[in-house]
Amino acid sequence: MSEQENKRENKTGEIDLSELSNLQFSTAWTPSSSISPSPRGSGSFKGPKRDGRRPGRPRDGGDFKKRPFRDRRDGGERPGSDRPFKRRPKPFDMKAKKEPFAFSMEVLFYPEDTPFNKLSDIMKASKRTYQLFDIAEIILEKPERFVVLAKNLPDADGNAKPLYCAQPLNLPFEDEAAAKAAAIDARFDELFSAEETDAEPPKGEFQVVNRCSITGDLLGAPNWHKYAETVREYHGRKFPKMPFEKFSASIEGVRDADQIAAWLETMKKKTVFKLKEPREGDPESFDTREAARAYIAERFGAELVKTYEQVRMRGEYVAKLPFGRIRRNIEEACRKQKKFPIVTANNLRGRLRRSGFAVYKRGSKGFAFVSTIKRKFIFEGESLSEVPQKIFDFITANPAIRASDLPYKYLGLEAPKSEAKSKTLAQEHSDGAETLESQKPAESAELPGETREKLSSVWSELSWLVSEGYVVEYADGTLQANPYLPKPKDKAQAADPEAEAAKAGDEPIIAPKE
Repeated sequence: MSEQENKRENKTGEIDLSELSNLQFSTAWTPSSSISPSPRGSGSFKGPKRDGRRPGRPRDGGDFKKRPFRDRRDGGERPGSDRPFKRRPKPFDMKAKKEPFAFSMEVLFYPEDTPFNKLSDIMKASKRTYQLFDIAEIILEKPERFVVLAKNLPDADGNAKPLYCAQPLNLPFEDEAAAKAAAIDARFDELFSAEETDAEPPKGEFQVVNRCSITGDLLGAPNWHKYAETVREYHGRKFPKMPFEKFSASIEGVRDADQIAAWLETMKKKTVFKLKEPREGDPESFDTREAARAYIAERFGAELVKTYEQVRMRGEYVAKLPFGRIRRNIEEACRKQKKFPIVTANNLRGRLRRSGFAVYKRGSKGFAFVSTIKRKFIFEGESLSEVPQKIFDFITANPAIRASDLPYKYLGLEAPKSEAKSKTLAQEHSDGAETLESQKPAESAELPGETREKLSSVWSELSWLVSEGYVVEYADGTLQANPYLPKPKDKAQAADPEAEAAKAGDEPIIAPKE
């Protein structure tokens, strides 16, 4: 062996890099690259072996054993893992559709008297025409504006369970016991006032004091004769929605002299419940809340709970119901109606007609509109007096013209620019009615006196056309003249004008909400 080869043999760990001197580096996307790109971007590539075999393939089949197929679709386990195989969701399963709520109650909404009367006064003062759906949305916007009518749907046998309603709020419950407890709670603060007085602490040997692990409050020694009553009262006051068994599991015992002494110190004061207006023969006060509740149950008896097939309650009281099936049905029904108030709108029709409103469908799509003014129509060959007729024809030729702009454009004048938008029904409900007079812009002193008189005359004639029903002013302040109708041959057998208007293509100029 030569000396040079001997040195190379002895230098273990050293690598001869001379063979790499002619190696060229380039990126995988370079066209002139002499290096094949790595598969799947692995960063390294093992080419075929000298005998032509692919990497990892044994010669002539050799000891190669094909890995057995494992069907994991049935939730089998992964090899080398104790976790079950989780099947990948299909693309259309990535966003599962939310199942619609299955109603077990029929829930309807009607307007509350006081808010509805205020709303009807505003609509009558404005003399505008509103969509029925807009009115329904105003009613459903706030709970104090509607009342709820609810009843259980019949089961498979056709029987509907009654509702036990706590008085005086008429809150519905599944069973009589829950309704009675709610009725007592509703009357408690009305009848009693709580006062703190001095008291004698419990006497006896106390080695343990129990404590609520949730709040940290000391409940008392388990061998104290009033312990069970105190725990029940504490649970009902602090955790009324938590099952008593779950609350009991949270109680822990403490063997600490300081904690026992602290509990005895708190027992030197006690809360008594005094009747605000005691009757003859009634005790002045009760030592515990449970005793006061028992007094309410005895005094009012059957008046606390009423049983109905259908309950009627104010919308603002829904928030007082416990979370459960009844409250969920009411809230889901309200949410559905706010999205598309078709049922509530139909329920409003009778109330609106009794209040003096005209309710009619307009256009081929049948959108319902409400107005305090009944529409009037001009028959072909007939006309109004000269000035009203000219204004009527001008509106017919200029559909969707705003009431505030019409007098100026009719006279060929430039309408004053105003950034103020017409109020919505909701804004009118809050701020008051918006009438034609309130939309009338302030008369400019720059206009000649004769022009101001003409403007005032057009305003007066427009107001007459709207109040008589020949022209409709919509909620957004736009105007539309009612269509001409064919003159009936026999007035005694004249068809309904509204039906004839629909045939004439009486489409509203505003975009109704769908």
